Amino acid sequence: MRSASATPPFNQGANRQDGLSRMITGIFDDKRGLLVRVQVSDGGRPYHEIECAIAPSADVGLALPRRYITELGLFRVGEIDWMLGGIQQQNAPYYIAYVEWVRGLSPAFVVETPGEPLIGQGLLRGSFLRADFMDGGEVAVYGID
Repeated sequence: MRSASATPPFNQGANRQDGLSRMITGIFDDKRGLLVRVQVSDGGRPYHEIECAIAPSADVGLALPRRYITELGLFRVGEIDWMLGGIQQQNAPYYIAYVEWVRGLSPAFVVETPGEPLIGQGLLRGSFLRADFMDGGEVAVYGID
């Protein structure tokens, strides 16, 4: 986890003429894939910036290691089965978090994962992704109006 702030900054292109609104930018890393930093909160505490890999094959909003869930103070809602890369993950604890995303502040299902932080379909739906697939290349996620 990087830092905490009272209000979430974000890279945005407001009032665009091409039907795309807010934008979140990141980079492509040869080893870790498409990476963006997002602002995450439990809804009442300061936002924390977390670097996440984009994983369209994950059918949840966010997948976070336990240490991030603990630091954010997320409330456990229950357990769910979820998919990652076509493989079902069973009985994973899940939580609700709020993410400053391309459509503004968005609630997201968060599952606990032993791997790195991931952004899945729950947040990616309704967005446009552009990426330069070379080490250090730019990644941009836009909200579609």
